[in-house]
Amino acid sequence: GPAAPGPAGPGPTAPQRASLAEGLAQLGDGPAALACLAGGGQPAAAEAQLSNSGRLTLAKALLPGDPPQQQRALALLLAVAAADDAAPPNPEAEQAVRLLAQQEGAAAASARRALPARWQDSAPLLAQRALAAPQGQDPKGQDPKGQDPNAVLRRWPDDPASWELQWELARRQLLAGQWAGAASLLTAIPPERLPAPLAARSRFWLGMVEQYQGNRAAARARWQQLRRSNPGGYYGWRAAVQLGEVDSSLGSLQPSGDPQPAAPPPASSWQPLASGDAELDRLWRLDQRTEAWESWRARRGNSPVQTAPDLLVEGRLRQGVGDDWTGLGQLEQAVLRLKPDQCALLPSLERSLHPPRFLTVFEAVAQQRQLPLALLQGLAKQESRFTPTVHSVAGAVGLMQLMPATAAELAGRAVANQELEDPQRNAALGGLYLAGLLRQWAGDPLAAVASYNAGPGAVAGWINPRLAAAPELWVEGIPYPETRLYVKKVLGNAWSYRQPGLPGC
Repeated sequence: GPAAPGPAGPGPTAPQRASLAEGLAQLGDGPAALACLAGGGQPAAAEAQLSNSGRLTLAKALLPGDPPQQQRALALLLAVAAADDAAPPNPEAEQAVRLLAQQEGAAAASARRALPARWQDSAPLLAQRALAAPQGQDPKGQDPKGQDPNAVLRRWPDDPASWELQWELARRQLLAGQWAGAASLLTAIPPERLPAPLAARSRFWLGMVEQYQGNRAAARARWQQLRRSNPGGYYGWRAAVQLGEVDSSLGSLQPSGDPQPAAPPPASSWQPLASGDAELDRLWRLDQRTEAWESWRARRGNSPVQTAPDLLVEGRLRQGVGDDWTGLGQLEQAVLRLKPDQCALLPSLERSLHPPRFLTVFEAVAQQRQLPLALLQGLAKQESRFTPTVHSVAGAVGLMQLMPATAAELAGRAVANQELEDPQRNAALGGLYLAGLLRQWAGDPLAAVASYNAGPGAVAGWINPRLAAAPELWVEGIPYPETRLYVKKVLGNAWSYRQPGLPGC
């Protein structure tokens, strides 16, 4: 007969559990990462084995979770920042401080106060205090450690915290109709000094300000410049609308008699890697993608990628081995870290950021539901980065990130998670849901996409005359920051998929 089973072997060691937890966190599954750390009965021992990079990755995965998970994330971020006393600080510590500065609530404020003194006079914290100060009042008068916003912009014009401060204050001015104040803020750090997506945002809104002030010719000139330098993305789309190149009623993205605009030819998806490493480029050219990826990893060791050119190379290599989840995330970081003198890399980034994934699946759904193919692609890219098996902290599953309850309502029966991980089934249900939202909002993609993220009930409370009269301002008035960004990301993706123009210097 069969041999009797032997005793169970030893479980993973603390370092092994830390490594597994970091991998799960990279996939965005914070709860599973925590369970992995706790699996050996000594979670503190396993967590101690995490590198600063691992702690940072785990914190990012936990921040969208429930309050206990968010509290754990804050503690991890504080530990990463407090452990570094190097000058200049290491990138993980700096990123931890930036993330702490972006969080709201009393727990986050307490964590910021616990940061070492070296960080209290940093751009992220001073920008956060300037934003938190009551509008119309001097932040210095409210907080002895506060900072005048203009002083932050002058002192750190090249810091991402200053860019966020500049935009948020300008957005408030725009919503209040304070055109001169908005223009002053938008030019405090000129567009030429900003990364390409942020420069496009500034140029678009400076054009809108000029139009609201009655200078239509200057506005058109600015939008034309924007269309040449950044034809894709949300602001490229809105500039095209304002210039009359597409229907001003947003018809360019509504369902039409031709729901399947031409996809890029398959050959256009390949492009040279241009890594600067002859052997790596040769492997890529020969379609030896796994070998190219392993060669890159061996060359870099454990050092994290930081610069835009390196993020571009690693993001594309990850895409080459099927890791769109991490690869697209790195490409999005690259475009925000691209210096103005590196704008020649923009066309390569634009192509890599909008890969034609699951094209036959989306074409079938577009045809069946009379949906724009580009809108389906843009939504799936934002929801899942084309990763069919990804699960959100809230429980959404698959390409279109459907909640099981929503999927069951659409299907008329319970739908298992395994079924939702099937790209064809998920896209079919997601397309059905999106088509219903477009019908509900009379074909308006802004309201429909906002509803996909926040729910139609929430959006119903936001509908006002501004949606028809000034749709760009309506988007900026959405009270949920996540939904504001989501709408612009999805529709910017859709526009980039829909039109062939590439950015130029």
